[in-house]
Amino acid sequence: MIDGVIKYNFDFQKSEALDKSQFSDIEATRKRLYALGLIGVYADGIGYGNISKRVNTDSFIITGTQTGHLKSLKAEHYAFVEAYDDKEFYLKSSGAIKPSSEALTHGTIYNLSDEVGAVIHIHSKVVWDFMLKNNYLKTADVEYGTVAMIDEVNRIFSTIDPLTNAKFVMLGHEEGVMSFGRDLAEAELVLYEILGSILI
Repeated sequence: MIDGVIKYNFDFQKSEALDKSQFSDIEATRKRLYALGLIGVYADGIGYGNISKRVNTDSFIITGTQTGHLKSLKAEHYAFVEAYDDKEFYLKSSGAIKPSSEALTHGTIYNLSDEVGAVIHIHSKVVWDFMLKNNYLKTADVEYGTVAMIDEVNRIFSTIDPLTNAKFVMLGHEEGVMSFGRDLAEAELVLYEILGSILI
């Protein structure tokens, strides 16, 4: 399967674009991360980076698939995940675009704790290398968007309160890093703390 494409089983119902009030806070966060190059597009045209926030127990709003190349996103670039089941590798969404290929990994992180309210996925070789070198939490060398990745996320947090160590590096997804928090501000701050450690 080619990188950058959706790999999970899902139902997608194309519908009207989301209302701006539903994603304006995500967009503000995304603009800052895009400016830092943590969300973007590779030379081969494959976009990277995605952000989501929880709506309720089993739903969240997330940036759409292959939108990394866009400096700013509009309503038609956000998807609403209505339901998901990481055990069944299934996701149902609506909106004007399909959700990011990392959406089910986001869902798995939300399942770690009811207190998780936002998830950020960025790409950075510098951050990725730093986290591996300094023994941050990491998944095994498994491909993103797979059942194996879901299993790995559950494994590394099986004995850890997730919000006390709300970040991990994806060993099998070069440059891929995940952070999360009770809200978008907290998830973003987790990333900046790592960047601060690199700059010291």
